[in-house]
Amino acid sequence: MEEVSTLIEPEGMGGFRENVRDPLAMRMLAEGDEFELETILVGGRPRQVFKGLPRNLAQLYRAGMAFPDRTMVVDGDTSLTVAEGFARAAALASHLTDDYGVGQGDVVAVVTVNRWEWIVSTLAITSLGAIAALINSRGVAEEMLRAMDLVDCKLAILEADKDAIIAEERPDPEWPRIVIDAPIAPLREGRDASFADLTRPQPGLVFDPLDLPQEHGGVILFTSGTTGFPKGALLSQGAICMSVSLATFMGRLQDIRYEEESGRTLPPEERCMATPAVILGPMFHLGGIMPSMRAIYLGTTIVIPGKWNPEVALDLIETIGMTRLSFVPAMVFDMFKSPRATPELLSRINNMANGAAPLDLDIVRQIKARIPNTLISNTYGQTEGAAWTCAISGDIYLEHPTSCGWPVPCVDVQLRRDDGSEADVGEPGEMWMRGAGVMEGYWDNPEATAEAIQDGWLATGDIATVDENGIYTIVDRKKSMVISGGENIYCAEVERVVASHAAVREAFAYGLPDSRLGEIVAIDCVVGEGADIDAEAIKAHAKAHLAIYKVPRVVNFRHDALPRTASGKVDRGVLLKQVRGDSR
Repeated sequence: MEEVSTLIEPEGMGGFRENVRDPLAMRMLAEGDEFELETILVGGRPRQVFKGLPRNLAQLYRAGMAFPDRTMVVDGDTSLTVAEGFARAAALASHLTDDYGVGQGDVVAVVTVNRWEWIVSTLAITSLGAIAALINSRGVAEEMLRAMDLVDCKLAILEADKDAIIAEERPDPEWPRIVIDAPIAPLREGRDASFADLTRPQPGLVFDPLDLPQEHGGVILFTSGTTGFPKGALLSQGAICMSVSLATFMGRLQDIRYEEESGRTLPPEERCMATPAVILGPMFHLGGIMPSMRAIYLGTTIVIPGKWNPEVALDLIETIGMTRLSFVPAMVFDMFKSPRATPELLSRINNMANGAAPLDLDIVRQIKARIPNTLISNTYGQTEGAAWTCAISGDIYLEHPTSCGWPVPCVDVQLRRDDGSEADVGEPGEMWMRGAGVMEGYWDNPEATAEAIQDGWLATGDIATVDENGIYTIVDRKKSMVISGGENIYCAEVERVVASHAAVREAFAYGLPDSRLGEIVAIDCVVGEGADIDAEAIKAHAKAHLAIYKVPRVVNFRHDALPRTASGKVDRGVLLKQVRGDSR
């Protein structure tokens, strides 16, 4: 891993215009007190990173280990100090190696909802140089097994109820199981084990993560993609660290912007370096991984409040003094409806960060009306790019509420026409990005990887414009996807499942606007004349094969075949004009 910045020049933009950055970000970088950039080689390509911040997970973990007496995680009635958390991870890592032969490059599936065991598991797996495959635990057995089979996991760490769901489909899996909580499906002697037994701290055993190149695999996250089948995005240890570094930088930027715009100096306990990481989103998404890893790095507390409801957020404001809320629009609507959401209580929130779905202008207005002194921020990114591409916050965001902002430090952005040339200012083009956070590729899928990453640039699949100030706005999606309640739902996957129903000849899925969730899934089904089928039967069929949030809320039937282009593909443009003008 080369780190001699004076010998490595940043890559140029290939004739495209240079990116404009947030003026405050540029000021912070110019001052160079806390954050300084340097250029290193990542996968043989020059990439900018933050000097002095971690490059691999061993460096990140060791930074956190410097605070042994601080609280690492609070999960309901369970609380672990940093020392206790790493001691349990060390015990599990020892068993993974000695009992199961887990080593560098092996894949271990983690199938849980948000809980402290997820943190210990991920620490243990990645400390060995193994790769944590973070399975979407909201899926049905078919979905979870498909992801686990894709990555050929060496073993699986599962909570008991998910293990039981999978056991109904596959009672004798080829991989050993480590089960959290009292097992429901029986453990196989000599193969399976209890998580509690393997995580008892062992005297004298020290958490000692391997110091690996930053390109070494860290985690696999799953996305269905346009094919309707899952793809596993492999993020390197360096990509995770890049995401954590950017989160730390952007948190500090938002602190400064809040103080400058509000005229109020934040006390130390309310600044990003000290506030607890409240994990409201799933830990199998980057929105859960990144704040958890940042908390481990900074030695702050991870708070796992359980399943979201509006009272949870209000409780956290009252009990732990939560002042920062990462949200999706549905959360805001739910919270504002609570009679407990008084002006006095809400005024304690000084930072509201959105990143899962575009914000409707009405939501921005509601937030500022109810919490006038809060700083609202919007970010744009995707799993394949380790979350961070663009960001905007504060007064400038209120002036551009539909935008996603400027490219963040260490990330470059291009807008390309279909022929690969540069889109003009104000002209829509596909957004491409590059940086140290770009995935290594899709697991065991070189064709999809080659399509997504070209010459070091990642195709986001989103259509955007850029204005004369360098601010980007997402205007459309090149890939057919619905964002509902912060979850990405690929239309192809829903179509594949619904079309597998015996009465359905073909299907077309799409999103309809929804004031609470942003969008909901709708589907049009082509059926024969006189077909004995109704909407509830379609929903029941979908529910048997898909996670509940992917199940269509609106089902329409038609008898004519779907319109097609000259090449024989379904003409989504024509269909969208039809259905969005006549949906019910």
